[in-house]
Amino acid sequence: MSSEFGFTKSTKIIGILVFLLALCSGFVVSNPVYAAGQTYYVDIDTGVDASGYGTSPSTPFKNIQYAANLTNPGDTVYVMNGTYYKTSDQAVFQITRSGSATGGYINYVAYPGHHPKLKAIDAWNHIIVNASYIKIEGLEIEGDNANLTLSDGEARYNHFVQNNPTGTIDWNYVRKTQTNGIYIAPVGGSTSYPHHVIIKNNIVHDVPGGGIGATSADYLTFESNTVYNNAWYTFYGNSGISILTPKNADSNTSTYRNIIRNNRVYNNKTLVKWWKIQDYSDGNGIIIDSTQNAPAYTGKTLVTNNLVYLNGGSGIHSFKSADVDIINNTAYNNSSQLNYGEIFAQSSNNVNILNNIMVARTGRNINTNYSNTNVTTNYNIYSNGNPVVSGSYDIWGDPLFMNAAGGDFRVKIGSNAIDTGTSSLAPSTDYVYNTRPRGAGPDRGAYESQNLIGNPSFEWTNLGSWAKELNSAGITVQNTGAYSGTYKAAFSTTAATKLAQTVTAAATKTYTVTAYINTNIASDVKLGADVAGVNKGQVTVTPSGYKKATFTINAAAGDAIKVWISAPASAGGWVAIDDISVE
Repeated sequence: MSSEFGFTKSTKIIGILVFLLALCSGFVVSNPVYAAGQTYYVDIDTGVDASGYGTSPSTPFKNIQYAANLTNPGDTVYVMNGTYYKTSDQAVFQITRSGSATGGYINYVAYPGHHPKLKAIDAWNHIIVNASYIKIEGLEIEGDNANLTLSDGEARYNHFVQNNPTGTIDWNYVRKTQTNGIYIAPVGGSTSYPHHVIIKNNIVHDVPGGGIGATSADYLTFESNTVYNNAWYTFYGNSGISILTPKNADSNTSTYRNIIRNNRVYNNKTLVKWWKIQDYSDGNGIIIDSTQNAPAYTGKTLVTNNLVYLNGGSGIHSFKSADVDIINNTAYNNSSQLNYGEIFAQSSNNVNILNNIMVARTGRNINTNYSNTNVTTNYNIYSNGNPVVSGSYDIWGDPLFMNAAGGDFRVKIGSNAIDTGTSSLAPSTDYVYNTRPRGAGPDRGAYESQNLIGNPSFEWTNLGSWAKELNSAGITVQNTGAYSGTYKAAFSTTAATKLAQTVTAAATKTYTVTAYINTNIASDVKLGADVAGVNKGQVTVTPSGYKKATFTINAAAGDAIKVWISAPASAGGWVAIDDISVE
């Protein structure tokens, strides 16, 4: 499962080998504040690459490469609307000038309100980073997959395999199906390894090679990128996002040096064989690859809050790697081409796989446990298959996605994912940066339900944080007749009955209170809410099947909101309650 960064021959830039992209991932750090450097502006349609241009939006440079060749620590290059094509056979632009820890990152970002696109139809990459303290944000990279076919990729694979032994490869010919998105690596055989590189809020799609990748780098941040439809026609075994053989920039082992988080990664797959094994390989969503290769990488890596789905290989996996935490991700129907699994470690050491949701294709693996040591797998949800390895707090069952077919992996209120995760290693926010936990505990998967109510569907099989205020003997949790999921709260109204939970308003706003209630009692079964001890709303439920009871209340941040359900004494009376929310 190890992917490869192929190498190319360049005649136009620096005259040395530049390795191809296998996919990369990142280290998320909060951006330090530096004194402002020079600001450059680039507009492919109106710009001029000459002295006297580039320092205002009205007189921009034409090409990003021209600006990149001028940058110093703390500088920002604003890229304006338009489509930017290759400036060499290597890339649209190549970054060789570094920022610094004291002077600041060099930033390549979309001009505010603009949506620039990079499109390298016949180059090895779209962006190459051979430098440190670099940030790239807000760019769209669109490859040429729409104009390529599987036969194009296979023809170049055959050419490479046949001509590689004799060194007669036509690099100009094979390049067309190897184009990568963003690639971070040292130049040629240099031991000056890139570090502190942030790739954030970019869209990378339809490139025939890898999406976002790094080889021999450190302190990487790949955050909030959308990476899809990549790696289809390459013969180098690429993936959506990949880190391969990272190198130590320092000896820090206490904090994460590489972080891949909050990315949406889907439909990346390899349809052409990897030349090295002459068989199909990789096409993963996210892979941490070969950190244990000598000299071993000693940094920690975090993969969290990612959505990975419909990829050809795994959703996420650690291969021959150590000190990797894979936490609160959602993986769905990966392994479309190869039976790898959803999220797992292989030949790895010291890996934690916690709070993830994994839904496999029928007949495909969920995970594997081959040749691992010190791998902890727990607090995950598995669906549509049995895992090879699991923990005592793992759950088997449908996670109840909102609309998986439409890419909406939020969970419905009855999901077993809600409030059942572990707080160990759990991130403080979710995929869309909502605070985690919300409710009684962290959810499993990339999304945190915004419901303030803990145990809203009684899927813990008990009342949890709910309080029996009246008729405690008449209030139970039952596993029949639920509105959704398996469990419900039930009243037997031998006396007046009341169930309540008090939560804290997270913000000053209008909240919607909702519950699904079924009863045989004709009147006075109520859902209500008190704010700071004062009743602010209630609604009465009538018989005949589950009814949605709902109303709104206003609360200030920090206010106590007590949600309650009450019923009068009624001989033979009963109430069924499920899916309670305050959002």
